[in-house]
Amino acid sequence: MQKFLVALALAVVPLLGHAGAPDGAAWLRHATDDLLPYWRQPAALGSPVGRFPTFRCIDGGAYDAAKPCKELARAPGWIRAELGREYVRMQSRQTFAYAVGFHLTGDPALLAAAKAGSADIRARALDPATGSAATFHDRDGRAQPPVGERTAQDLAYAALAMAAVYDLTRDSATLDDLDRLHRHLMGHFDAERGEMRWTLKGPEAGKRELVAQLDPLNAYMVLVTPLLEGERRQRWLADMGRLVGTIRTHYCAGQQPRCRGTLDAGGEVPGARHNDYGHSGKAYWMVLLAARIRGDADAAAWAEAKGHAVLAEAFQEDTGAWASRWTADGQDTSQQWWISAELDQLASTLALGDRRYLGYLERTGPYWLTHFVDREHGEVYGWLSPSGEPGDALKQHQWKNGYHSLEHALIGYLTAQALARQPATLYYALPKGTKAPLAPYVFPGRERGREEVKGGVLKVTFDVGP
Repeated sequence: MQKFLVALALAVVPLLGHAGAPDGAAWLRHATDDLLPYWRQPAALGSPVGRFPTFRCIDGGAYDAAKPCKELARAPGWIRAELGREYVRMQSRQTFAYAVGFHLTGDPALLAAAKAGSADIRARALDPATGSAATFHDRDGRAQPPVGERTAQDLAYAALAMAAVYDLTRDSATLDDLDRLHRHLMGHFDAERGEMRWTLKGPEAGKRELVAQLDPLNAYMVLVTPLLEGERRQRWLADMGRLVGTIRTHYCAGQQPRCRGTLDAGGEVPGARHNDYGHSGKAYWMVLLAARIRGDADAAAWAEAKGHAVLAEAFQEDTGAWASRWTADGQDTSQQWWISAELDQLASTLALGDRRYLGYLERTGPYWLTHFVDREHGEVYGWLSPSGEPGDALKQHQWKNGYHSLEHALIGYLTAQALARQPATLYYALPKGTKAPLAPYVFPGRERGREEVKGGVLKVTFDVGP
């Protein structure tokens, strides 16, 4: 039945006929010229280097509590209320951004920044007694909140930095800390309810959240599980299977291609928390990748069919953009950077198996490069109006950093190279003599060759795709 649904879905993929999906060189330029300059600024690197700040101004300037830039001074209340906090999840996301920058360019300075971020998180944010990770540090530098009140989502994103650095370096101490955090996080799994709890205790312990199941896969498990061996690998595969099962049966079980962001009261209505195309698309993307890792053909077929349907619903034929969410009377056609990135990445993954999905990328890729990029100061805006105007959309705060934009550039590059039947080049910093098998990020591929370049950097070429 699932195979029939996939075949039926593919039969109606729009053949949009617009030439010009960005090629691999365009995505590399996007990373090096549009994105990375914003993260290379001294204000981005933190003091000490690696303790990356949560908030910065649109031009990249540092947040000054005594004299904040106008865009932070007049930011929405949910942002202003947390100015002064330093979120570990954002430090971790910025670490990932530097890791991807190195992965694409081989620049040792970016690798050094990624290592510094991961090291600071491991030394400062991890609880030595439990392996838990702080959610944020307050103005006095104290880790907050108490261990049992940290959300599954924040714990997952604290792991992102270690996952990215481990993928590049295969450093065993980094993996040990990552696995200890993973064990702690999986302690949130409630076998009776069959899902991850939001927190272990406190006022939010009863919340039921899609991202509690989804973000462990997204932040680190899909990337790291294929790299593991022995008991660790088997344990992570089993954990992955539990999370996939929960997503399918609890949160994305309806006939429509829409997942519920929460199972709390009122969570079924349009506009409820995380009821949007980004979380739905990301859920199908993660289930697809996890199913392939686990050899679960049924889950993979389900994710492909659901993924096709959510792309078809979210795509805006008139503009070439992705809508953000469904509403009671239609769609919100304004665009959020992370939602557009997630849907592009789902479409890219499907395009590796069926080139008809290239029809989306031929529209959404140019739209992204034309409308989202801040040509004056770098990086991408967080929000665009339905007509593609950014307004004063901030580029760095407690939920926006370089994570989505750099991952989007990496996926764009790998997909473009694969569809052009050209090799992709990525860089690593493995211990000398390491024979570990490598893969092009979360995609399948065949390694063509390795070459050691200056400073112990390893240049690796891949044929990307199944």
